[in-house]
Amino acid sequence: MRLVARLIAPIFLRLALGRWVPPQGRAWFADGFADTAITMPPLIRGLLAMPGGRQMLFHAAAYAWHQERGTLDPAGPPDLGGNIYSAWTGPGLAFLHIEKCGGSAAMRWLGRHFHPEQINPDDHRDLPPHLCHRTPEFLNVNPGRFPLVWGHYDLATLRRFAPGHLVFTLLRDPRARLLSLYQFWRSVEPSRIDPDLSFSVALAHKLTMEEFFSSDDPMLLDLIDNIYTRRLTGLYATGAATDPLLTAPDQALAQAIHALDTLGFVGITERLDDSMAAFARQLGITPPAASVRANVTAENAADPSGWFRSIPPAERTPAVEAAINRRTALDRALYARASFEKPLPLAAQ
Repeated sequence: MRLVARLIAPIFLRLALGRWVPPQGRAWFADGFADTAITMPPLIRGLLAMPGGRQMLFHAAAYAWHQERGTLDPAGPPDLGGNIYSAWTGPGLAFLHIEKCGGSAAMRWLGRHFHPEQINPDDHRDLPPHLCHRTPEFLNVNPGRFPLVWGHYDLATLRRFAPGHLVFTLLRDPRARLLSLYQFWRSVEPSRIDPDLSFSVALAHKLTMEEFFSSDDPMLLDLIDNIYTRRLTGLYATGAATDPLLTAPDQALAQAIHALDTLGFVGITERLDDSMAAFARQLGITPPAASVRANVTAENAADPSGWFRSIPPAERTPAVEAAINRRTALDRALYARASFEKPLPLAAQ
């Protein structure tokens, strides 16, 4: 049996794992292949005996699980869809995910601690609250029954969905976040979007950076102007007679500061690994084994999905800098409070 295993190992393992396996791996495969104490077919026994083989079998089971339920991504099991081999037993968590603050990377790590059926199933979690009325199908599933609720919601929505959950968020330098958001939207392949639905992405393709950041369109303002303040308070320009952040900025900031101080945890994107390690300690779980990264604009062009294109950085003129400062005035105060006045984590204070 070992002789047969050694003969077939190079080609079989190349086909099974998608790579050439070194001698030590082939030896492990041969040992498992010949181990008749395990009641399984020889090829499966061989794969079980080597770390890469076991990982592939785990992946195949997850692939089958998601395929049966219609949740399979083109690339395989969704990396933000939880872990079929895990189940969360800790407190309910609600993530206030603000665009381009490292939230996808954080959820790729944290979500692996939850079974897929423990995560709220929202097909519109990527749409901000002032643009998306949650569908009846979603509201009828009672989001609060899921141990993990996350998306581009605002604080009021999260508290309504899951009143007993610990709410946490990540904040990034507001100026850097806004620049990254513009670059990200510009990097989306135009042919992949509906310009009427994804109007903000279409505007990023159409307008210069100065024109984009200077726009006074209420719906766009709610996506680019002092987002931290708006998501924490629910104060939006869309549908209002006048923008509440424009008419009463001090009151809005005070309300946002109070809301920020009620969160269970606030991480800092520039210290994402330290933030996730601190959050893991607070939750009593193992911190990330490696640096957490996902959805990095500069790397998205290499994504085989075809959703992104390579683009040069937009020019930052003095007028652009002035517009960025104007669009982040309140958020910079919130960021300073989170990153300097209140060390991680807030809930430990």
